[in-house]
Amino acid sequence: MRYKLAQEQYLACRFSTSLYIMMDHSMANSLLTRCLLGASLLTATAAFANNNPNNADYTGWSWSGHVDHVTIDTQAASEQWIEDTATAIGGAAEYYSSKTENTLVLGANILFYRDNAAFSQYVEDYWGDTDYTESDANAFMLFAEYGPKYRFGQNNMSFVTLRGGVSGILGSERSISNCSNCYSEDIDINGGVYGVLGIGQTLGSLDLSLQFQQYFSGDLDNTLRLKLSGAF
Repeated sequence: MRYKLAQEQYLACRFSTSLYIMMDHSMANSLLTRCLLGASLLTATAAFANNNPNNADYTGWSWSGHVDHVTIDTQAASEQWIEDTATAIGGAAEYYSSKTENTLVLGANILFYRDNAAFSQYVEDYWGDTDYTESDANAFMLFAEYGPKYRFGQNNMSFVTLRGGVSGILGSERSISNCSNCYSEDIDINGGVYGVLGIGQTLGSLDLSLQFQQYFSGDLDNTLRLKLSGAF
């Protein structure tokens, strides 16, 4: 609005200059003053628009940390003697380009299964002490995602994400933690291809978002993720 008003005043100034000599001195000075103010406002508004950080193109890396609630295919979980839900914590590096609105995400998770077939055994530590220790059921996941991140709202402080991703699960087993010669069992749960839909808000220098991942292959059904991210 300010920019449009400045333009109108500036155009009026050009037209009125030719009439300057036809008016009395007082009226001409008043009109000329208004024209100069309009031209100044036009210049300042254009400079602000060009220098507005929200309009600038930029690229760069950011970090993120997250907590996941993971739902596993019921049949696959039953065959591996685990519950069909799990918890995961992880982090990722993200590369963003405002020119394309796309984000590349490379990350990792640690999955904590809810085990129904835990075992125990005596474990001897480095100093020769023994302890009766129960097994854990965990896995390590790697994932990659790519897709747009669209900003909207006041000052572009809100955003939605729409991505495709793929995950792979490694070291999925039931074992005694930190034991090199203990008994262990593989837990055969696989990652797969999935889609991501998320919404978030920028809070100062941090982004807080909630994401839903729907799997189209593998042994995972879906994931609900709470995520916090910021620039390096």
